[in-house]
Amino acid sequence: MCGICGVFNFGTKAPADRVALERAATAMAHRGPDDQGFHIDGELGLGNRRLSIIDLPGGHQPLANEDETVWITFNGEIYNYRDLRQELLARGHRLRTSSDTETLVHLYEERGDGFLDPLRGMFALALWDSRRRRLLLARDRLGVKPVFYRLDSGSLAFASELRALRELAPAPLEIDPQSVYDFFGFRYIPAPNTFYRGIQKLLPGHFLVADAAGARVQCYWDVPAEEEAPRAAEEVAREVLEKLREAVRLRLISDVPLGVFLSGGTDSSALTALMAELGARPLRTFSVGFAEPQYSELPFARRVAERYGAEHHELVVGAEHLTEELPRLVAFRGEPVAEPTDVALYLVSRLAAQNVKVVLAGEGGDELFAGYPKYAADRLAGVVSALPQEMTRTLARWLPYRQRRAKLALEALSIRDEAERSATWFASFSREEREALFSRDFLAEVDPAHPARVFERYLQKVRDRSPLKRMLYADLKIWLPDNLLLRGDLMTMAASIEERVPFLDHQLVELAARVPTRLLTRGFRTKILLKQALRPYLPPETLTRRKVGFAVPIGEWFRKPLKSLVADLVLSPEAKTRGYFNPSNMEQFVREHFDGVRDRQKQLWAMVNFELWCRGRNGSGKSEVGGREIKKG
Repeated sequence: MCGICGVFNFGTKAPADRVALERAATAMAHRGPDDQGFHIDGELGLGNRRLSIIDLPGGHQPLANEDETVWITFNGEIYNYRDLRQELLARGHRLRTSSDTETLVHLYEERGDGFLDPLRGMFALALWDSRRRRLLLARDRLGVKPVFYRLDSGSLAFASELRALRELAPAPLEIDPQSVYDFFGFRYIPAPNTFYRGIQKLLPGHFLVADAAGARVQCYWDVPAEEEAPRAAEEVAREVLEKLREAVRLRLISDVPLGVFLSGGTDSSALTALMAELGARPLRTFSVGFAEPQYSELPFARRVAERYGAEHHELVVGAEHLTEELPRLVAFRGEPVAEPTDVALYLVSRLAAQNVKVVLAGEGGDELFAGYPKYAADRLAGVVSALPQEMTRTLARWLPYRQRRAKLALEALSIRDEAERSATWFASFSREEREALFSRDFLAEVDPAHPARVFERYLQKVRDRSPLKRMLYADLKIWLPDNLLLRGDLMTMAASIEERVPFLDHQLVELAARVPTRLLTRGFRTKILLKQALRPYLPPETLTRRKVGFAVPIGEWFRKPLKSLVADLVLSPEAKTRGYFNPSNMEQFVREHFDGVRDRQKQLWAMVNFELWCRGRNGSGKSEVGGREIKKG
């Protein structure tokens, strides 16, 4: 695993700035503490920070072909590189190392831009063809590895992380007001946007080409749209299990120790079981929990670890950890931290880093096999949305405080429009709450319908599929890469370890996308096909217990040990006078949570992190949006 960065002045032909490249590489030294390298070719500059996983002595980057006409800087792993390497050797290519990175430059020689097609792995890469004076920037199919870029006046700059890219784009960056608005809905910024105007995320399954003719982005892969003909559930379950086993086997390829994040839930327990079956020894498991028993899955994780004879490690996280680490993680991300889970993941990653360099994780299982409760509940949308909307909102408002999930479900199901409802399921603030939170002047800068349009763009691509398959497709395109996978990359890399996600092997994704809808949920039971496939491996309690998710007791902490943190940040004069918010309504959100009137934990988390981010990027407290200071009030 690595960090990549680079500049290409394709329009201006100005020489690449090596000093700026070195600053960018230093900004992400945690991504690659083992090595760094640079390549300058006139207007082109490439940089790399390397975490050595495969071919420890031979994988120095940037790396070139035999005559140094093709160069690459690469972040990720190609799990089928050995097979591809043998094919290249048979066709007369001379490879000097055993690294997966070198395979890529020779594949490009063989296939041109089609070199991405046979890759089975996770990656962000930049490939320089010096003969054609052409740079290709690419991201893996599902977006496991991030890459940010900026196009400005004939110049392209890119990096694995926002704060590294800022070293390559020193001109003042303007905050994008629409992205601020979207963050308070989604909890993250949907690609291609970021918090900054002019800085974008390359979409999963896409590549960007820059040359003398300009820059253009092209899609090279998408999730299959057709369901297969009906088959027996048992047959499909066997095929899913075999493909998952193969995905795990490929991700055990490593020249360094590896382990697995184990929550005790279905997905991580499945990975643990398959790793044990495939002979991963020692089998190291890493879990995080909390002193509050209703939030902690540590007992379940211990039982799974014991079942498979794992060397088990665990960490109990408290409110004091959040106070210590949150400002640092905001700096690592270069933007507000999306969820409290980010902090827990970073801490368990640090624990894992004391023992291994690679960890497997269960991201993707819910989005492939319909694991979230919303996938079963959404079928009620037709019934609930037919009721008077004020009735459902009143009912949701008066549900007991602890029925938070039911309240959120009712609010979402009361929305008739599919795209608007999709944008509401995981939202921190409803559209009405955002209208109350933000100042009138700020709201004049944004489009309140934009979050729904983000979903509409993807829902329309699969409009002929079932409602469930449309939801799954949209989540694979938005929620998964822009929240879960970005979190996984940034938080594990902050601890200098590599995270691998077997469920997002693209061949398994393609298989899951073709599974008939009827095999995924039944009534209000979710993930039934995957659980059927895993019955030989997992105990009944793992397969049948209610989904907890990676929950953090942040609501309780905000009311007690972290109350002063919230007040010092959200109720500070700086926060109230930045111009984004309506101060009285912002204070009402805080007081309602402190007094136990409403559960505002998601809203408070967003406000706390946004204020931390503002202070980190702008110590004076003055904010600019759209290139000018927003008025107060």
